[in-house]
Amino acid sequence: MRSNSVGSAMEYGRPRGRSLDAAFQRDVRAAAPPQLPIFRSRLQGELLGRLLLGPRREASMLDLAVMLRTDLGSVMREVERLSRAGVLALRRTLAGRLVTRDERSPLYEPLARLVMLTFGPAAVVAEEFGRLPAVREAHLFGPWAARYAGVPGDQPGDVEVLLVGELGRETAFDAAQEAAARLGLPVHPVVRTAAQWADDADPFLREIRAGHVHTVVP
Repeated sequence: MRSNSVGSAMEYGRPRGRSLDAAFQRDVRAAAPPQLPIFRSRLQGELLGRLLLGPRREASMLDLAVMLRTDLGSVMREVERLSRAGVLALRRTLAGRLVTRDERSPLYEPLARLVMLTFGPAAVVAEEFGRLPAVREAHLFGPWAARYAGVPGDQPGDVEVLLVGELGRETAFDAAQEAAARLGLPVHPVVRTAAQWADDADPFLREIRAGHVHTVVP
């Protein structure tokens, strides 16, 4: 049976013997983002963050454009480049094409690790919460903190954040919503004052300390 994944050699007129990483390198030519200059653009990095991180999911081109706050044409060009490189897979449906990651690709695991370190929850949480003057510290805890520590496991479906400072719940919630919109993952903030974080009497905070904690705003 012929695969319906767009990005096959037949649909794109690509020679069958061309290597996946060669196709990927060929497309990486435009101005690079500061996070890691091997990516073609910030849009490419954020798009990969949406699709390579967290539970496996499919999205339409239009959904991705709305999520990434960009135009549909830019998303379509980036998706097609990455599908030619074997990083993403496209599936045709009556409603249009859906895109997801190709977990069978030899590029998937190493690229997902790079994307996590540069466009993943730590980077987004640092940007969204680090701009708030009331935040003295911000830490990831739970499964995502474990992934940053190199502990293997499934990619978590939500992001747990401990915020230290005199921060109102509404302000924390608004910043969490912005971070969630960028990541496509729920972000759950826990707010404690500096005195509460320093106090070892709180069982919940002791549990956090006993696990992996990844500091994003020192």
